[in-house]
Amino acid sequence: MNPLRQSRVFSRFLLVCLAAAAIAPALTGGGCAGVKKQSTTGSGGTGLTGFGGSSIGPPPIPGLESLTVTPATADVTLTAGTAGTLTGMPVQFTATGVVNGVSMNVTTMVGWDADLKGVLVSAGLATASAPGSYVITAKSGTTTAHATLTATFSGDITATGFSGNKGVLDGNSSGTTNMLYPVDHQLFPANLAPIYAQMTASGSGASARLNFSATGLNVNYYANCVATDDTNGNDPLPGGGCYVQMPLSLTQLFIATSERQDIKMTARVLANGGSAPVESQSINVAWANVGLSGGIYYWSTIPNPPKVSSEAAPAQPPNYILLDPAQTNGTAIYRYDFTNGTPAPTVTWTDDGGPKSTPPYQGAPAAVNNGAGKGHCIGCHAISNDGKLMALTIGGSSTTDGANLSILDIGQQSLVNINPGASTDPNSSPTVNFTDYWKKFRVEKVATESTWGPNNDHMVSMYQSKLYLTQVNVTGATGTATRGSAILPSWSELYASDPFWSQDGSLFVFTSYDMPDVGLYNTDGLNGDMKRRGKIAIADADPAGIHDNARELVPRMNNVTSFYPCISTDNKLVVFNQSSCGAEPDVNKTATDYGNQSCDGYDDSSSTLWIVKPGGGNPIRLDAANGAAGNANSWPRFSPDKGNFRGELIYWVAFSSRRPYGSQVNYNLSSASATKPQLWIAAVRTGENIVGDPSWGAVWLPTQNPKQTAPQGNHVPQWVKFVVVIDG
Repeated sequence: MNPLRQSRVFSRFLLVCLAAAAIAPALTGGGCAGVKKQSTTGSGGTGLTGFGGSSIGPPPIPGLESLTVTPATADVTLTAGTAGTLTGMPVQFTATGVVNGVSMNVTTMVGWDADLKGVLVSAGLATASAPGSYVITAKSGTTTAHATLTATFSGDITATGFSGNKGVLDGNSSGTTNMLYPVDHQLFPANLAPIYAQMTASGSGASARLNFSATGLNVNYYANCVATDDTNGNDPLPGGGCYVQMPLSLTQLFIATSERQDIKMTARVLANGGSAPVESQSINVAWANVGLSGGIYYWSTIPNPPKVSSEAAPAQPPNYILLDPAQTNGTAIYRYDFTNGTPAPTVTWTDDGGPKSTPPYQGAPAAVNNGAGKGHCIGCHAISNDGKLMALTIGGSSTTDGANLSILDIGQQSLVNINPGASTDPNSSPTVNFTDYWKKFRVEKVATESTWGPNNDHMVSMYQSKLYLTQVNVTGATGTATRGSAILPSWSELYASDPFWSQDGSLFVFTSYDMPDVGLYNTDGLNGDMKRRGKIAIADADPAGIHDNARELVPRMNNVTSFYPCISTDNKLVVFNQSSCGAEPDVNKTATDYGNQSCDGYDDSSSTLWIVKPGGGNPIRLDAANGAAGNANSWPRFSPDKGNFRGELIYWVAFSSRRPYGSQVNYNLSSASATKPQLWIAAVRTGENIVGDPSWGAVWLPTQNPKQTAPQGNHVPQWVKFVVVIDG
């Protein structure tokens, strides 16, 4: 090289090194001598490093022209350690950059990350803890370079306390068992636990081997197969089989592999003293690199609680007591808190107050219209967008002795005084003239169903099958809730229900129908739950109200009702239910059950999930999520967040369903009316063009029943982004 040019190149190289040292004193081999090493830690896809999420990585390298990572591909074999953890030799990746024409090692000057959970990257050193194929990325500013790390594992993982015989379990099988859960084509969230594999084989002292296999993955998981639902043996499985709990430490090993392919799962069960195991059919399952977030509030029952002896009796804190002596079960709103990792749903509020109110279970308002009526039952609920307030229907959907509105401050565990003038006795309390006291915590004839606007100062409420804009003003423990005029004055149809206001306030969807369904508990046909020939309509909106430009989104059809629409948080999809009409009463209901009409939009056996774009187009039925016919899939709600799985964005959709959950709930019952609705979630992919069924098989939300042999009826999930801390 020409000496003068060589000198210029060296000077330019020196300036680059000095600049890099000033902004990131982190060069290693090939860099400036004497500069200390600094590492950047990748998160394995959690989005916490320089280019994956909220944190800022190393500043861009001045003069960087290109970037490469070596080796381009690398392989590592994992081995099983204690408690099922997997380890492997770290792999060093090197980033080489061309800086102002000079090639140099910039490994510690760039940010590093992996696309999936299961690998940590620090200064190019990648350590895998789960099998799968990972894209390792180096990034400086907008310049990126990639390599691939493939981790494989084949071996055994043994549960704590396993007492079976591995040799026999690994030998020849001599019969079959049915694996009732999971089922084929299920996709599980990354953070869902506990998950139980349930088999029909008897579990009295039994042991099991679960096998998970795919390219680069072969796991044998050995565990005892338990015949009872809890560790005390107090709740035998209704189906008489056994289950194996799959811990989160096990299922998270499958996330990276699932990103590229399904995993084949089979089960073997060895009876106590048996000479050969029985083996199940194989199914395909997967775990998404997308977890559950936010929280789900849902309606449920309190089975057979103690109750007051008469309606004149006051509340009796601090323990729950049913205030309606004619009723068998109480009513409650439960809550999952995925944000804070709550392992099981907890009671948020009941028809007798809250468990953390002061004092606990101090009573609650009864539903009254024009001085008549009774009943403390809490019904449809809606949560404000900031997660702080809950709108509650008191007395259920009846337009004669229900449809009262109360507002709960969730965090403070107290009802808001929204009708202060209704109480005339200044000395009334939950125990003294309590009938007068509770009047100020409800307003009459306002809402059967409600949906909050984006600023939490307006709601759209349905009453007598019409939609109204309700003004809400809450300051501390007091406020107002005033129903205003009916919305959508130009909409030609008389009957509407199921309002839903999008999270950003720009869209509004509802059910419009032309045939009210008069029947049991609905003598005027206007309670809004029961309707025929429903169609889905959509209108524009803003934070102050709904625009009068409603148009048809899903058309009306004979012998079909479309209902319960919900808009995704990014306004790209609308999910809704659709039912066909059949014999009455519906097979899921007895002659005296509420909502026993067919095609009435309430827990119908024929109800299925569909999606459509807000701009219109052909609706798509979610066959995989719906499962078998007759599952009664109802009231779908989108998760507040979405994530990437197999190159596409997916949402989770929560809904209720009467399908069997393994052998534990709704399995092998003598009649459909004996089933109980349960909460399920299913993944749904989105995109500009959706071809075919975009859903995966639904999964049961764990621990939603204290006793599996006496399951509660759980439905009306409301999925919120923000979960407030309950102070009480």
